[in-house]
Amino acid sequence: MDKIWEEIENIISVRQDSKMKINHGGGQLLYVHNGIVGKDFLCSADCEGVTSSFENMTPEEIEAANERNRKVFDGIFGAIRHNLDSLMEISEESYHFESHSHGNDTIIYSLCLKNGEDSIARIKANDGTMFYPEALETVFFNFTASPKPCGKHIRGFGTLGYNKRLPLPGGRSYYFDKEPYLETITPLLKQKGIKSWNFKWTQSDDYDIDSNRYQEFESSERVGSFGPKNAGQTVGTMYFIPREQKELAEALFTSIDSTTLHYTEIHPEQMFRYSYNVKELVMQYTESNNITGLFEGHTGKGNVSTRVFFGITPQGYYVAIADVENNFCIPKEWYKLKSYIDGKKVYRK
Repeated sequence: MDKIWEEIENIISVRQDSKMKINHGGGQLLYVHNGIVGKDFLCSADCEGVTSSFENMTPEEIEAANERNRKVFDGIFGAIRHNLDSLMEISEESYHFESHSHGNDTIIYSLCLKNGEDSIARIKANDGTMFYPEALETVFFNFTASPKPCGKHIRGFGTLGYNKRLPLPGGRSYYFDKEPYLETITPLLKQKGIKSWNFKWTQSDDYDIDSNRYQEFESSERVGSFGPKNAGQTVGTMYFIPREQKELAEALFTSIDSTTLHYTEIHPEQMFRYSYNVKELVMQYTESNNITGLFEGHTGKGNVSTRVFFGITPQGYYVAIADVENNFCIPKEWYKLKSYIDGKKVYRK
């Protein structure tokens, strides 16, 4: 899958994929590599039924932009089709369906690269997607598009993904043991030039996350029916490197990343989620703020975990290590808060 995403990156100059290594339990590792693929043609003010448009562009300029976008989209979908068609030839079983009619598009690829049983089990969903529930390795691409209100332009989105399932020796998973892991990365954070402070982000069950989501939070993860509606607590330490010490920050990110990946390789039986290429993702935000999770270790029964994040702002670079319980929310001002409790903020001096 890396080859397809590299070809897409060569066309649009950015990566739109995420790659993870996961042990959610059940005695198996999962390798997941997914990304969003979209197609959206612009509307102008003279398009029928349009409620928003690019008012600073004439209809002619918009159509010229659409023609450029058409070539980009053709390149992306050409790369996907070429690579998936090649993979179909080496798959144990594959399924491919396309329908194109009056701006309504459906593209479905389902590939069973390697099956886990002698016979191949398959499930076909109502939308035509084919699933291989016992497969050890699969590739899929599901895309749908339809006309916008004007009837002249279309918009569509889909997911391109790869899944690999690797049963572990012994067939069991165990809760993550955070102390030995933290012992491997804590010395890296004690280097000269790195400042630190403690932080606490909490919300009670009476604090409505949904109504405050866009105003107060950078991001949020809900536990749904597996825990309280809103309550959650995040307690940890934030490490900071000033912007002018970029080399130190890059070296630290690289060291923590490689140390964490190595830990998952020698302890695959522990329950965790590791994300690849987080350093490269965060470092792209040269003019704005970003905080992205590198690692999550599931430390016990219920919704409890230890997490590691990389962050960036115009002021500098950050590593956050935190213990999380139940619903997890990152305040918008995460980089300068000492605490955030039900919307009440205490800033770091």
